[in-house]
Amino acid sequence: MTGLGEPELRRRPAPRPVAGRPPGAWGQVVALAGLRLAVLRGTARRRAVLGVAVLPVVAVSAVTLAALAPKGGDDAFTISLLVPSAWLFFAVSAVVAATTGAGGRQLITREQAVAFLVSPAADHLGALVTAPLNIAWSVQAVTLLALTAWTIGLTPGLWAALALTLAWIVSCTIVAQAAGWVVELVRTTWAGVWAVRLAVAAAAAGAVCVALTGRVATTLDASPTSTLVSAATSAAEGKGLGGWSASLALLAVTSVAAWFCGVALLGTLQRRPALLQVRGETRPRRRQPAASTALRANLRIDHAGVWRSAPLRRGIAALGIIPGAAAAASGLDWSMVALLPGLVASGAGLLFGVNAFALDGPGALWRETLPGPPRRMFAARMIVVGEVCVAGGLVAIVAASLRAGMPAPAEAVAVVGAFVATTAQVVARCARWSVERPYAAALREARDQPAPPAAMAGYSAQLALSTTATGLLYTFLAGGGPQLLPTTVLLTCAFALLAGRRLSLVARSWADHASRTRVLATVAGARA
Repeated sequence: MTGLGEPELRRRPAPRPVAGRPPGAWGQVVALAGLRLAVLRGTARRRAVLGVAVLPVVAVSAVTLAALAPKGGDDAFTISLLVPSAWLFFAVSAVVAATTGAGGRQLITREQAVAFLVSPAADHLGALVTAPLNIAWSVQAVTLLALTAWTIGLTPGLWAALALTLAWIVSCTIVAQAAGWVVELVRTTWAGVWAVRLAVAAAAAGAVCVALTGRVATTLDASPTSTLVSAATSAAEGKGLGGWSASLALLAVTSVAAWFCGVALLGTLQRRPALLQVRGETRPRRRQPAASTALRANLRIDHAGVWRSAPLRRGIAALGIIPGAAAAASGLDWSMVALLPGLVASGAGLLFGVNAFALDGPGALWRETLPGPPRRMFAARMIVVGEVCVAGGLVAIVAASLRAGMPAPAEAVAVVGAFVATTAQVVARCARWSVERPYAAALREARDQPAPPAAMAGYSAQLALSTTATGLLYTFLAGGGPQLLPTTVLLTCAFALLAGRRLSLVARSWADHASRTRVLATVAGARA
């Protein structure tokens, strides 16, 4: 290493320290984003830049089209009544996503922060900046803006309603992130872990009680978002800006207060030990009897890899409950329930399936030394991904059936077909991504995610697009009556066969020694 390059290194002057104050929170976030972008090459960098630029274009296009769209009489009035509920649902989903760690909320991991010191304010700001990379957040935010534009119409006061809607989106995101830090801080104590579990159980029981007693409409009418929507509508119609100004000021004050609270909470949280990880990894384990087959032994290792991870445990718990509770509260019929399996399956894939072999971490090299064909490990991992999709989908469908009643034969077959087709789609896509584009991810802390934020945004967009299109297709088939039953069955078989073909091709690539070594060497780079 000391050959021709040494004189050039000697002639190069040493870098001088940069004078002045250290960068603030925004400067640190910009530097971290640049660091993330610098490691991307070729098409990956172009996709990341394009993905960031797409959201504003989509939002402006959706608002413009919604404002110009025609409105019917009774249907328009009914949808207008649902606007406060949509605002409330956005707030609830933002809080749930922040408290469960769904989607990941970090620009830099804890082990990387040892070399790149980041202030609590920068870490908090980074979590807020990466919120739009979550496809669920982006879709709901664009939907809220489009719904507001459609309700108001193309009037001179539309800007006031959109400004208040945007203020609500920003305020909910900041408050939800602060709530996420509260939950993480509480979880650093033994009593706090049980307190959070009891609070979640109480909230779930309350939601079930409201849904079963038929008081969903009454509860939604009492939502405080009705006042905000009324203020936005009044300002857009030119009836005065007093209520609009007061609402905007309230949201601004709430956002500023939540910002400072979030920074203070995160600073305290960074000084606390990671109790859940330590307890889970130091707990004594009882020795289990030997597995009857080699496949079951691999499945046992993979199941343990899933349940050792705090973000995966929380994500699996919330995977079927949240969509199912929303469906039960809204009283969807069975044709619309066909959309749920795809939604849950795409969420299950984003938990760890898009980078499935990262479950092993450094242990991936040890597993490679075990005897047996390599496809056995691949089969076990894809079975576990499928199990998560199936478990979440069943919970969501059962929860939605509480108010959907007894399905017709065509509706039941369509829901089952959507369940099978979307699960097969997600497993096949996750298998291909896991082998073609692996990442080193520890999946230990609550904020860990299986891939970088930009990659997760791309994965979520692709999964959401494919599963939603499939769900809409089965929704059409569910409303077609018994004459479409054979078509539904044949279409489901086609989806399953196509997914099986893709899995066989990925399994062949996994069996190749060079390809498998590249994947295992990459995921083994994760450090706890």
